[in-house]
Amino acid sequence: MTTDIWVIKENKEKEKFDPYKVKKALKRSGLSNKEAESILGEVLPKFYDGISTKKIYQMVFQKVKEVRPEVTHKYNLKRALKLIGPAGYEFEDFISQLFRVRGYKTEIRQRIEGKCVNHEIDVVASKGNERSMVECKFHNEPGIKCRIQTGLYVYARYLDLIEGGKKGTCKKFTRPMLVTNTKFSEDLVLYADCIGMSLLGWKYPFKESLEILIDKTKCYPVSVIKMSNHNLRVLLNKKIITVMDVPEQAEKLANKTGITLQEAGKIVEFAEYAKK
Repeated sequence: MTTDIWVIKENKEKEKFDPYKVKKALKRSGLSNKEAESILGEVLPKFYDGISTKKIYQMVFQKVKEVRPEVTHKYNLKRALKLIGPAGYEFEDFISQLFRVRGYKTEIRQRIEGKCVNHEIDVVASKGNERSMVECKFHNEPGIKCRIQTGLYVYARYLDLIEGGKKGTCKKFTRPMLVTNTKFSEDLVLYADCIGMSLLGWKYPFKESLEILIDKTKCYPVSVIKMSNHNLRVLLNKKIITVMDVPEQAEKLANKTGITLQEAGKIVEFAEYAKK
């Protein structure tokens, strides 16, 4: 019985198994209620007390791949975001592209002079009269939340840039924004709401969270595609950050990256799934 199952999370904490979470993830991926219940019914008998959430993910992912391979990128999204690491600023590049497909003009890693000191801003996003200072905070450790200290740091930098704008050392910014691939702590959410700082992360804000915006725009990180870590690093080094950057012809991708034509064909095929 599922009531007797305790699962081990990636941060080594234990929690009671909740089948609703698995079903919710399956339905978010685009599976029907019937398909989600069918997959859950197949994997549940194989679960045991002390099973890891990673093992559950692997088992469910395999079933999704068998039933609806064209939606695996949605089920795989949270883990795929963790593969877009800080080395080479890939997460910043990805967030910049996500803003661009939403109609923003973006600049990345800009050194901007405030009133007191210079700041390297991860992404400057502009649209109309809006000009946002975007700080990207990437976490690859399991269970890590973006906490209040980061929010305080971001807002302090924003205030210096606001004063810099008055002094004439930089263009005026209209809002600070903090983006992460994980969740926010409760006190950070309260603080950001109080001072008017925008937050974008996993499951926040409601109805406009990171995963929802990615689903809406189809701007999926290229890491949603199943491939070797070597091939993923090759693609990222070639600035193929999202599925939109993947060429439509396998030959073109192979020539650009040096990966085999066979592997390039698989990547192109799954990229096309994700773009639909």
